Formats: sequence, C-alpha cells, structure tokens
Amino acid sequence: MYKSLIVSVVFLLAGCDVQSSITKRSVEKYGPTPTPSVSPTPVEEPIDPADVVTVDTSLQGENISVNKPGEKKTLNCDKYNQVMLNNVDAVITINGACRAIMVNGNNNDVTAETTMSVTFNGTGNTVRYAKYANGKRPFITDNKTGNRVEKIKAEPAK
Repeated sequence: MYKSLIVSVVFLLAGCDVQSSITKRSVEKYGPTPTPSVSPTPVEEPIDPADVVTVDTSLQGENISVNKPGEKKTLNCDKYNQVMLNNVDAVITINGACRAIMVNGNNNDVTAETTMSVTFNGTGNTVRYAKYANGKRPFITDNKTGNRVEKIKAEPAK
C-alpha cells in the first residue's frame, strides 16, 4: 500500500515539474521584450586640422620587421610601409606614415607619427600616434587584452 502511494506521489510531482516548465516556456514568448540597457555613446573629440597629414596610399613600400627582444630602434615609413613587431619589451619610434602597425609580442612601447591601423596580437603594449593620416583615426584591432592606443600631441614641424 505504501509502495503504491509513494509511486503515485512521485508520478504526480514529476508530472507537475514537466508541465510547469513547458507552461513557463510557452508563456515566456508572450512576455514583454526586455529593454536593452543603453550606455552613452562616447563623444570623440573633433580632429584638429593641424593634426592631419596627407598620405599617398597608392604607395606600397617594403614590409618592415623588428624581431630582436628589448630593441630600441627608430624606423622610417617613407613609402606607406607596413611595420611588424615580433618582440617583447622593445621601444620603437616610427617616423612617417605607416599603412599598418602589427604588434606580435608583449610590453612593447611604440611611438609613431601616423598610421592607418594598429593590430595587437600580444598584451601590455602601447602605441602612440601624433597625426591622422588623411584625416582619419587609425583602425584598431585588439586580439588580446591590456593594450593601449593613445593620441599624443604632434610636435611642431622644424
């Protein structure tokens, strides 16, 4: 007798759980759509015309690579070159306009006159740029975390 009562209670409770979850799912589709939280759109500072440099993007200079860890070096992007840094703890200064700067390493410090794009494939890197190529902000791709891109004040022409 107790056995049949326990079995009956188990079936009754199991049936309620199944029914309640089915009912809950079917009713959810009629509920209100959640309102997405809207975060304020960051306002970018306008580009100062004095910080714009005209770049001939039809040039395709050689790719420039830096592969020595801890290197301190100055590079020249004189033909709209692409720069690839495959190192750690390097301090690199880049004069001229680069097509792209790709940083494949950690804790590198790069200061560039101007670039159209920056790609990070490492962590703890900083890229600073002074001017906007053809009046556009550089396109940033950060495939890791802990990287920074900063706009710095352009030095007056000498």
